[in-house]
Amino acid sequence: MEHVKVLQNEFFPDSSITLALFKNVANAKEIRQCVMSGEFEASLLKPSMIVDYFQVLVAANRAVHLNRTKKMLTKNVHSEILFSLSPSKNISDSFRKFGLADTDKCVFVAIVDDKDGKTLQTVIDKVQGQIAPFEELQTFTDLSNVKK
Repeated sequence: MEHVKVLQNEFFPDSSITLALFKNVANAKEIRQCVMSGEFEASLLKPSMIVDYFQVLVAANRAVHLNRTKKMLTKNVHSEILFSLSPSKNISDSFRKFGLADTDKCVFVAIVDDKDGKTLQTVIDKVQGQIAPFEELQTFTDLSNVKK
């Protein structure tokens, strides 16, 4: 699918990470509720805090490693990605800074091990917005906030 990246985990070849960027999102609150209720599993990230998709890839690799070694600090691999992005050791602070807010108009989605693409398709069906090319990520990044 155009503008979606599916990358193999270098350290765990049986694992993959699917990345997608959405803009003009009208229903961030509803999407968050879907994850919180368990309708689908994904990391919903705030693009304003992401400089490059490689940043998310590193966090995902770390989260998969912690999951496999049973050392996660959060309840699932997708929340561990969010926590791994943050320099803070405070989980709720990490979620507030890097997680999707109800009023956000763009979302960076990361999905671990979506082998058949069903989770991505569910996300695409739920999001009221457009998939954006990763080259547009920098237009959403708030560098002053990232530097804090």
